[in-house]
Amino acid sequence: MPNLITDLSPGKMRKNILLLAWPAVLRFFLQSIVGVVDVIMVGTLGPSAIAAVDMGNRIVFVIIGSLMSLTIGSTALVAHYIGAGKRKKANHIMWQSLLGGTAAAFILGFLGFVFSKQMLHLMMILMKEADLFILSEGSIYLRIVFVSMIFGLPMMVINAVLQGIGDMKTPLFIMIITNVVNVIFNYLLIFGVGFFPALGVTGAALGTGLGRVVGCLIGLIVIMKGKADIKLKWKNVIWKIDWLTIKNILQIGIPAALEQFARQSSQIIYTILVGGLGTAAIAANAVAMNVTSISFMPGFGFGAAATTLVGQCLGAKREKLAEKYAKQSTYLTVSLMILASIAMYIWIQPIIHLYTDDPSVINMATPALKIFLYFQPLFGLFMVLAGALRGAGDTKWVMYFTIIGNWGIRLLFSLLFAYYLDLGLSGFWLAMGLDVIVRAGLITWRFLSGKWKHIKVMIEKKAITADILD
Repeated sequence: MPNLITDLSPGKMRKNILLLAWPAVLRFFLQSIVGVVDVIMVGTLGPSAIAAVDMGNRIVFVIIGSLMSLTIGSTALVAHYIGAGKRKKANHIMWQSLLGGTAAAFILGFLGFVFSKQMLHLMMILMKEADLFILSEGSIYLRIVFVSMIFGLPMMVINAVLQGIGDMKTPLFIMIITNVVNVIFNYLLIFGVGFFPALGVTGAALGTGLGRVVGCLIGLIVIMKGKADIKLKWKNVIWKIDWLTIKNILQIGIPAALEQFARQSSQIIYTILVGGLGTAAIAANAVAMNVTSISFMPGFGFGAAATTLVGQCLGAKREKLAEKYAKQSTYLTVSLMILASIAMYIWIQPIIHLYTDDPSVINMATPALKIFLYFQPLFGLFMVLAGALRGAGDTKWVMYFTIIGNWGIRLLFSLLFAYYLDLGLSGFWLAMGLDVIVRAGLITWRFLSGKWKHIKVMIEKKAITADILD
């Protein structure tokens, strides 16, 4: 894999963006498909099964999102070091991220296994009577998914490091294999094909877990072979945390973690509030969230490309070029998401029918989705500029804007629209649209200020103590 910083000239800007973005778009698409396939397959079991999987995923996402600090910090620092031509230091970042990520994954797996039922109880606090199916099946689903993160989180760290060096194709390959395993075992274990037992919601969790195990093993093989710019040599690694390196990672990562915590924990609050409308509303909201998670993929993919390209440009001290890459990535993303919104609006009914045939769920999900499609291109703008700021190490402002949008604008107007004005589920999605407008305006202001170009992301020391590069 060639080092992209040697060929980042303005004349090849669009080509470079697309070369990084298309594998990232597909990877995020496939990553989201893990949850989408779970919901589609268990949708045949009824609204309670959909709600059980969705509630479980809401809890998982809030915790995983918080731990993404390691991956976001790793991507930014690796990109900066690669841009500066310091591969040995980029390699050291990789090992420390992997070591810390594995430790965090074991802690996460243990806590999730022990407290899964209590977390689901909290999610249904506003329901008149807790749905016993959700509580029983959802807690089993949660336990299995949390334990599977022992493999899932290290896999994310590996993908993030490869993204930092500009290798988007290998993470895509890992995600393809992960999804193939997930889909096959979902089908076998949810419905009980052949000698496999019909496990329903539990089968969906096992399929997801097996996919993560396989993906993690493939990722480890990739970095051990070292076909990219980074290689792991077990005989040379030092099994000790380098706290200065961890500090560098967390300096970028903690604000990003808090941003993800704010975003995902707000989803917990909204799911609790939606729960007050009944099980059908939870299922309709789950369908709407799954559909939009697919349409967001251009934003996530081009945002990941912007993180890498901006980080490498700034590492090479090319600030103006970094700005141009961010702007061009934004133009491309907004254009693609306008087209996606139009297509989804036209075919919204067939899309929803992929998930469920329940009339009450369809009647609530359809208007909610239609409302948000008007705001979707602006969300693409936010995602790409957020990716650019992360590549620069300017994660604090992304955190501020997410807190303001999710916990201020969206929460306030959700209560106003859904409950005071009695708009039901559509009120939650209208509030989400207002949240997107505010965040898009704020992040545009921060980007245009240019202050993100001068963030210091690397605290150096005289020598790297671990040598894991060939």
